[in-house]
Amino acid sequence: MDASKDCGDSNDGALILQRMLRPGHLGLRLPVQTTMKELWRPPKRGSIKVILDALFHVASNVSISGIIARNESGQIMGACTYPHLDVANAFLAEACVCERAITFAEDMTFQDVHFEGDSLTVIKKINSREEDKSVLRPVLQNIKDYKGNFDRATFCFDRRKANVAAYVLASKGRRYQEPMYWVEEAPEVVDRTVAEDWVKWLCGMEKLYFVLHEGHQSFFSLKSIVSISYGCVGSVFGEISSGFPLLFWFL
Repeated sequence: MDASKDCGDSNDGALILQRMLRPGHLGLRLPVQTTMKELWRPPKRGSIKVILDALFHVASNVSISGIIARNESGQIMGACTYPHLDVANAFLAEACVCERAITFAEDMTFQDVHFEGDSLTVIKKINSREEDKSVLRPVLQNIKDYKGNFDRATFCFDRRKANVAAYVLASKGRRYQEPMYWVEEAPEVVDRTVAEDWVKWLCGMEKLYFVLHEGHQSFFSLKSIVSISYGCVGSVFGEISSGFPLLFWFL
């Protein structure tokens, strides 16, 4: 059976992992155990996950939105940074990044989208059926109106550790005075963070094992990669540069 057909377009995730594990490419130390709630998690097949974060500068009342869209294989489908002027407070900054994220998703013609941010207060207000009476009201209402333009659009809270890439992108966005957009790519520093997220996700699976020859570093080249994707069974066979066998196995 062709596992890649059974599990959707999983080759993109495999290529990300292959590039990361190239000798000396990132020099990552892969955690064997981590808390799953702290990890970026891929969306279900056919969906897009949009992670978002905002940086707010109190003295200038300027906020920078960082937004990244990824598919179930971990591939970046689009990204953007957006500066907002005359932002009253941090809560408004978080609401603005949610508004910018949903308009960005519409511009990218996504239809099934899962948005994740780390402002629990704003996410609750977006999902509330009650009319908001705060300064956030116009922005929140605009977000709710935009949701009707999608087949499915959901907003959920997630911890900052799960959307580090959006924070990194927002930080880079401080260098730009105008909105910046990327399609199927992102700045190098963001691409690196996204690749780290993918490997951490794989390493966070309970039945992921590393079999390395004792005393050797984890610098190796992959020979073949089979079916790496969310909810799939896969194995990665490679070889350490010294010739010792390496096996990744996850269920």
